[in-house]
Formats: sequence, C-alpha cells, structure tokens
Amino acid sequence: MGGSVGNSRRVRFSTLAASLTLLCAGAGGALADPPAGAEAGASASDAPKSLPEGSVFLSLQQSFKDNPDLMAVRGHFELGSPPKFRRYYCLVNTKTGKPDTYGVLGDLVPHAGGMTGMKNIAVSLYSCVDAQQQGMLVTTGYVLTGVAANANTAVTPAPTPTRVQTPTPPPPPPPPPPPPPVANNIRLSPDQIDIAGVKLGMSPDEVRAVLKSKKLLDYDESAETLSYLDSVKGVMQPIPNGRFVNVIAAWTPAPLSSAGDSFQVDGESFEVMFTPVPGRERAMAIVHSVGYSPANAMRETALESGLVNKYGGFGESNDLPQSPTWRVQSGGNVLVGDPCNGHGIFGGLGGLNVAKTGRENLALKKTPDDFKSQIDHCAVALITEDHFTANGGALRADRLVTRFTVTAYSPAIALDGAKTATGLIQAAGGAVKKSATPRGKDEPASKL
Repeated sequence: MGGSVGNSRRVRFSTLAASLTLLCAGAGGALADPPAGAEAGASASDAPKSLPEGSVFLSLQQSFKDNPDLMAVRGHFELGSPPKFRRYYCLVNTKTGKPDTYGVLGDLVPHAGGMTGMKNIAVSLYSCVDAQQQGMLVTTGYVLTGVAANANTAVTPAPTPTRVQTPTPPPPPPPPPPPPPVANNIRLSPDQIDIAGVKLGMSPDEVRAVLKSKKLLDYDESAETLSYLDSVKGVMQPIPNGRFVNVIAAWTPAPLSSAGDSFQVDGESFEVMFTPVPGRERAMAIVHSVGYSPANAMRETALESGLVNKYGGFGESNDLPQSPTWRVQSGGNVLVGDPCNGHGIFGGLGGLNVAKTGRENLALKKTPDDFKSQIDHCAVALITEDHFTANGGALRADRLVTRFTVTAYSPAIALDGAKTATGLIQAAGGAVKKSATPRGKDEPASKL
C-alpha cells in the first residue's frame, strides 16, 4: 500500500490493536486538586470505590477526537480505597454540549466563562455514565455555561439499594508483587496486538465476524493453492486439499477525484493476510486505513498522543520520529526504531479501496531462515503507522490528519505458516522451492 504523499507524516507500530489493548486507564501522574467549593464526593466513605472497565478502542477514539480547547470539566469521581484514591474528571464539549464517555486524568486550568478546563489529558477506561448512575459523580464547584450547562442532567443516578447487614468477610490476601519493569511498562505478544478489533493470529472466521460488524460496504476474499513443480512432468502440481484463504479485504470506498485516490475524503479499509495452511489459516498481517474529510479531520497531536499511550516508547507525542516503528520482542517487551526496515514490508499510506489487492502470500515468498533472521534481529511482531496532514505547513498544534494507516505484521506467525506449508508440500511428494508456490486464482468475491 503506497508510500509517503505530500505533507504525510509516517508513523510505524510494532503491534497489537488495535485488539489493539493497553491504553491509559492506569496513566500515571499526580492528582489535580478540585476547584474551590468542590465536595469530597467518593472520598467521604472508607468503602473501596470501583467501576467496570470499558472499551479500549472507544477510549482511544475519544483521545483522538477531544480538542482540549473546547472541553470543560462537568464533575469528577474517585476510585480506590483510602488513602489511595485516584480522581477522574468528566468532560463536556462547550461547543456541542455533548459529554465525553470516559473519565480522564490531567491538570486543571481556568476556562472561559468561569468554567474549568484541562491540559495534559489522558483518557481512562472508566465510564462517566456508570459513575453518574451509581451516584459517584461530584458536580459541585464546577461552573458550566451555554450549551454545556445541561450536561449533568442527561443521566439520573440509580436509587441507592437497601443495605443488608452481612458478616464482614476476611481481608483478601495481599496482591502478588508486580512483574519486573520493562521498557515503557508494556508487554505484548503477537496475539495481543489488536488493530481496530482485528488481532494477529485470528482465524478467517474470526476476522470475517469482526469485519461484518464494521458494516463496510464492500468485501472480497482471495485464495491460493499450495503446489509444487513436478520434476518428471515439468508442470506445477497442486497438493490435495491445498486451497487456503490468502487475503480478506473490506472497505467503504470514498469518491475518487480525477487525479486518483484523494487523501481528504471519508472512508475506511481493512486488508488481512493469512498463513498458507489450508483449514488452519492465521492472520499474520493487518493493514487498516481510515480517511477523513477536512470537516471530520482529527488533530495530529491527538493521534500521536493516542499512539504513545497505547504502545509507549516515547516520553511525549512530539518525540515521535517521522516514521516510527514499534517492535515486540520474544520476551514481550516493546522496543522502538526500525533497524531492519520492517516498515517496508506492509507500511505506507494505504488506499481506501482495496478491491485490487493482488498480494502474493508472504510466507510463500520467503524461506523459514528469512523469518528466523527477522525474529532474531528485529522482532516477533511489528506495528507501524503513517498519516497525511492536510495542512502540513501549519503549527504543530493546528495540523489536521485526513488519512492514517496502521499495519501489524508478525514474522513469528509467518514462520509457523511457512514451516507448516513446507511440510504439507513435502508430504505430497513435492520438492519445496519458492518458485514452485505461485499465486492461485482468486475466489469469487463474497458480500457482507
């Protein structure tokens, strides 16, 4: 999928997310003090306070969309047990009046009209709606004006249940000690890498289910057949039951300009490549592209902050190089940088229409030794990201992203597929050569 275009910023991941699954529910930093007059709220009780965790992907979307200049605090809630409370703030968009879903951490600052704003925002996985329904949301002391004034009337707190006296249970055993620290405090394995719901290692049926839920307009599958060169007859011979799913693609195409693919239109595409193991295929590469019209574009700083929160590796979002790559090691720790040019395998800004993918299966193009070398010298999985800014000459805080592409690729999964395919060809009596495994004909397209 294509290279850099115009003012595009290229960012790489060594993935999943993605499922895509570590965000900022546990983000660090000191707790900010409430504005004068705010109630103690949840800290008035010695009982531990907790809420269920929500969707990592939706939390990341909120991080991408929020513009701190337009957000005001409508209240806060606290989680934990005395004396270790963590305070989360609930925000409302002062332009639209729409409250955010998830609580955030950050630093309080004055806002126009006497309201309270925030900076250095990190989005958690705890829902403000859940906190409000359980009567945990403290709104006293926070001024809201204009369309934001009704933000705290959207949800009626649930009635307090009648308490029944029960014997006090024994205290739980102390938690186990934390694992030893690793770079960025993040550990991943290939099957934990989640790109917008599609995970490395998924079966074709699992990928189909995820893509169907996206309700994209177009869908296509291509297949190949494992085969070998018959040295006696001098022709290619397919192995019995050698048909396998090579690529599944789904997309909602955007209108194309006369010059070709436009980088400033709404749309989305997925392309997933599988290991060449008939009946036991696993996703070894994922390419996900999202496009925005200028009216729907996200800020470049929000995109980069979301990447740093999810994959770590950099102190701040503005530390990202122009084309970063995240590399997952065999022990699970995550490194950054691209000494082996992993970005060149699947990276680059992708098109929103992937009907003509034409990708030859990677596990049939390289030998097992090639993949072992990638694993030993680079990673068991890589994540990359590239994006296009419509106004690249603007100040960094004002740049708008109208296309980004996230890719995930696992040499470890590809190696497993290559070794299995080699064994199947040898069992069928064939000698394995890279040139003896050509692409098969594509299967008819199937519509979701």
